[in-house]
Amino acid sequence: LDHRTSGAILFAFDAKTTTDIHHRLAEGRKEYIALLRGVWKFNDEKVVIDKPLKVDGKMRDALTEFHFISSSSFCDMPCMVVLCKPITGRTHQIRRHAYHLGHPIIGDSQHGDSRVNRLWRHDRGLNRLALHCLSIQLQGDDQPCVAPLPQELKQVLQQDTDFWKEILNLDPRFMLDEVDEEGGTHGRNYRNRIKK
Repeated sequence: LDHRTSGAILFAFDAKTTTDIHHRLAEGRKEYIALLRGVWKFNDEKVVIDKPLKVDGKMRDALTEFHFISSSSFCDMPCMVVLCKPITGRTHQIRRHAYHLGHPIIGDSQHGDSRVNRLWRHDRGLNRLALHCLSIQLQGDDQPCVAPLPQELKQVLQQDTDFWKEILNLDPRFMLDEVDEEGGTHGRNYRNRIKK
């Protein structure tokens, strides 16, 4: 994940597993949620950006699908939520392609607008990059690994209730709560401690 991007991430503890995951992820699927600046200006709800990007001094093919979910002009700050599906995996690919669309990701200090980011930080309380890896599905797996939206991102989206309801109607995964299965107040270790 890029710095300041939240969401699903996979770890491997040995070289063999790392290689296996890497190959299966290349043929798998990742989905990101992004809050973009502006109003969707395209006729279709899906736009594909096929624009090579410079990585380590070389131009590399880069392909990203953007799927429109919903838009809001709450507080005179038009924005939209999109589902981003990177087909290739280049550095800052989604961020750079969103900028190329003319709709940079809100909170992106490198590819966005510092004035707009400052407004979102002060007026809406968004003090982060509005990009979240919602799911990762490896080739051959039936179920994706889904990472619920972090609370700070949910709170910003919920400020416009109509916007939030439309988002939930189109993709119920936004409703998932964060769960810590290993500890904290939700995991099995916590439940075992209570029984004692």
